[in-house]
Amino acid sequence: MRWLSFIAVMIPLWLTPNPGATRFSEDPTAGREGTLLIQLLWVGLLVFALFVTRERFSQLKRQIDVTLLLLTGWCLLSTAFALVPDVSVRRFLFSFICVMLAILMFSNIRKVETIVRLLLAACIAETITKYVFVFALPVYGIHQSFNAEPMLAGLWRGQFAHKNMAGPICAIELVLIFYARRLAPIYLLAPLALLEFVFLLKSGSKTPLFLILIVAVLARGLLTIRSGPLLAATVLACLALLNGITLATVASDEARDIAAKLIGDITFTGRIELWRFLLHYTADYPLMGAGFQSFWQVGSLSPAVTRGNNWVVAAVYGHQGFLDTVVMIGIPGLILTLLFIVVRPALDLAAVRHRNDPILKLFVTIWLFGLFTNGTESILLNRADGTWIFLVASIVVIRRYRMNDGVPAARMPPPASERQT
Repeated sequence: MRWLSFIAVMIPLWLTPNPGATRFSEDPTAGREGTLLIQLLWVGLLVFALFVTRERFSQLKRQIDVTLLLLTGWCLLSTAFALVPDVSVRRFLFSFICVMLAILMFSNIRKVETIVRLLLAACIAETITKYVFVFALPVYGIHQSFNAEPMLAGLWRGQFAHKNMAGPICAIELVLIFYARRLAPIYLLAPLALLEFVFLLKSGSKTPLFLILIVAVLARGLLTIRSGPLLAATVLACLALLNGITLATVASDEARDIAAKLIGDITFTGRIELWRFLLHYTADYPLMGAGFQSFWQVGSLSPAVTRGNNWVVAAVYGHQGFLDTVVMIGIPGLILTLLFIVVRPALDLAAVRHRNDPILKLFVTIWLFGLFTNGTESILLNRADGTWIFLVASIVVIRRYRMNDGVPAARMPPPASERQT
């Protein structure tokens, strides 16, 4: 039953066009209105996950800590001050369901090795699906010139609504394949890795392509640090450096020159205009922002519409996760977010004594990838975004290792009903 719950959640995450959308093309109102079917689907998944986890609540409650409670409380509070309160509340509830599902699905299976095997199975199904879309249904699987962004014509996106959703998933799957090489035969993993790499190249997703190599090296370095505060400070310093490089392009010619050398585009594909606008909005509304998920894609009340230029009006998010977080829940909200996504897992990781487990390395790498993706994309608190879900999942698994340090395969103790007396 727990396996079934896990697979049931992976299907809408990896095998559907957009977990918050209702059609295969770009959906600018995705998640705003939704359909009764979509709403019932996610509520049903949560109820089912809670049902199959009912005997493990004593173990799972340690995943619900003060960092998560404070962040959840602040996001809920921000809905009361949102520009569009009803949309904000619905998106908060959807985001809450998704986070809880990530916690449940990566906690209720006793062995993390089983989780990785299930992910490999999902990876195979996802890879087959996206290649079917590319070659059998190219009008959906490949960006077309008549879509909302004609400059992306020819880039692969598979079953996803956008290449920026497909690219990070490919990167996560490549990491999964590398660290799961002891759990599956090489004749299966090698062609699977090749297919993922080809798709990543054809999607034109620059950020995941380079970022995955950087965070893999960083993960190895972090695993040598035993001090929790030092580990957290190191990750925060690296994030500050990343944001310094990207956001400095707004005002600095020198930073734009560095950007040109690094990625060959001094405007980060036009994102500088977005970041300049978001920085101005942050200066005007530093405390509460526009309210949870009440900045982008809320119609005529969106600040992007009321205050932005043509480029900003056409955007659906800010391509900078930390800025997008500030403009929706303010600077205090960003601080609480960092406590949950950086400080909590850093302290947990520092408390783990046995760090040679490849599965631990897998989820540390995914954790860092999810964090650093926000330098040029926006996935933080982003409802059913696949990269955000796996960022939360990695935080959950790292805590599992802390809770069960020294227990083979990071086993969770069996429920009381299964213990022998």
